Amino acid sequence: MKAFIDFIPVFLFFISYVFYTDIPISYINDINNILNTDLSEKKSSGIFFATLVLMITYSLQFFILFLFKQAKKIHYVTLGIILIAGLSTLYFKNPFFIKIKPSIVYWGFALFFIFNEFFRKENMIKTLLQEQINLDKSQWKILSNSWIVFFIVCGLLNLYVANYYSEEKWVEFKFYILGIALPIAFIILNGIYVGINAKK
Repeated sequence: MKAFIDFIPVFLFFISYVFYTDIPISYINDINNILNTDLSEKKSSGIFFATLVLMITYSLQFFILFLFKQAKKIHYVTLGIILIAGLSTLYFKNPFFIKIKPSIVYWGFALFFIFNEFFRKENMIKTLLQEQINLDKSQWKILSNSWIVFFIVCGLLNLYVANYYSEEKWVEFKFYILGIALPIAFIILNGIYVGINAKK
């Protein structure tokens, strides 16, 4: 359920971009008047509208989590990255900033794992799962390193697609591949590894 809730802003970003040209121009003008934006009915404005939707929905999500005392450090960091990248995208009228946001988030996760592993001598995967899973020290390290590699690779893939493919292809890649396919495949592989090595 938590993973689904965290996925909502990404889903709305994707939907907002894909169906932008179906929005009546009167609604777009209302948004321009209320938020002082400069959106047009053209498809090229879709990325800016989707960025706006992402900023608003994630901010609302964060506010709800904060009210229920469920906001974690990662939510604060992600909110900051989204707002900085989003505002930069809208101010400079350049989608580059929102395109690199996923890479920054992924690499931020990787650095967080690396920092805890090497400086605090704490395996974060073990900390989160040790009550449910029994692995030895080397197996926990392999599991943790696999997450670090996963985050680094996802960040690189996002950057590559953002730079060498069309905006539409990047949006689709971000949603279907980075948002769904790769995480599911990686979690399944992690599950297989744990199933083979976990001690009963």
